Amino acid sequence: MFRFLKNLKILSVFKKKEDKIKDVYTKAVNKIDFDELQGHIHYKIIDKSHFINALTHRSFIKFKKDDKKSALISNERLEFLGDAVLDLIVAEFLYKNFPDNEEGDLTKFRSVLVNKKFLAERAKAIKLNEFLLASNTALKSIQEGYDSILSDAYESLVGAIFLDSGYDACKKFISYHIFAKLDIKWLNQFDENHKSKFLEYAQAHTDFIPQYVVIKEEGPEHHKLFTVEVHLAGVCFGIGKGKSKKQAEQEAAKNALQNLDAIEKMGLKKSK
Repeated sequence: MFRFLKNLKILSVFKKKEDKIKDVYTKAVNKIDFDELQGHIHYKIIDKSHFINALTHRSFIKFKKDDKKSALISNERLEFLGDAVLDLIVAEFLYKNFPDNEEGDLTKFRSVLVNKKFLAERAKAIKLNEFLLASNTALKSIQEGYDSILSDAYESLVGAIFLDSGYDACKKFISYHIFAKLDIKWLNQFDENHKSKFLEYAQAHTDFIPQYVVIKEEGPEHHKLFTVEVHLAGVCFGIGKGKSKKQAEQEAAKNALQNLDAIEKMGLKKSK
């Protein structure tokens, strides 16, 4: 009898834990207005679970590490899938629609169309931030201009559409939201590859290659701020800050491009 009651108590504990998980899942589902979401993304959702996953940032998940079962998972794996699908669709589009451009141009255009800043802007255009399941801290960081959470969610959304309806549905989604107004001039306004420009200058006018050094890293894991210096011949010519190393490096290169006269004054011009 004692053993029976003990087992009953254990089953009761498990039942409460399962009910708690289901409760969290239900609240999450109820928080998302799927009709409104479908209107923003111009896509008819078949399986809502893919999109709940796509909209769930890791900060929203509050389960303890020892919990073996969770109704909610973060969108990180789905982001990985969406990133690959997006890369392929963009590459295919550029290859077919820009036949006169060389490989270097196509690579530059693709990097513009899949970078975090651009994807975050695309996410804002469809008001994806209004549907995200994330902690208050993460949501606040979005308001402060932290692009990574939104760009990751956009890639996750692409992954969700791919799982929900396949490759052609993803192409239709991306064509509507990205390719519809695409041309060279429109692409160029998003081209902020200052690193590439500074490298080209350094190779053409000096005997040195830019070196980027992280001199400071601060803030929590999901909201870091990096400070980077760019050096030529061991001399700092630009400092940049950003919410990722790449962003900080671009800012440093941008500032270095404004100090080109200093390179000439220091006698770093290419030897003849």
